[in-house]
Amino acid sequence: MAEKDEGGRADSKLSRFKGGMFLAAVAGTGLLAGFSTTLGMTKKKSPDMFDKGVAGGPGIESGVSVGLRALKWGTFYAVVGVGSLAFLTFKILGVSNLAEFRTEMQQKLPRIPKARTKNRVENLDSLFGIENDTTEAER
Repeated sequence: MAEKDEGGRADSKLSRFKGGMFLAAVAGTGLLAGFSTTLGMTKKKSPDMFDKGVAGGPGIESGVSVGLRALKWGTFYAVVGVGSLAFLTFKILGVSNLAEFRTEMQQKLPRIPKARTKNRVENLDSLFGIENDTTEAER
């Protein structure tokens, strides 16, 4: 059974951490597989140009330096873009922290009701009709 904290909620930090690690592993694996596949296809399609791009030479910038330059500029543009968007949004709304931003958004945006449907499955236990201590406690 899960341990309870002061607020009476189940302690889910460990499960959130495990979920985050799983998602990071899946994303990293997908990224590595995609990059490796693209690199392999490029090497197979034109091996001479691939070797020139890796080693560099007169008139040709090496692939590593091009990649690092693109990574630096991409990171710079992403940070500046998201930062300016957040700054402008905060200034337009007249808020100074995230709590005020949340309150302001709750006032401005319409509330979406949480409708429970009969077809919604909360977990695998309820799908198969298995009753245990945790499913009874949730009801």
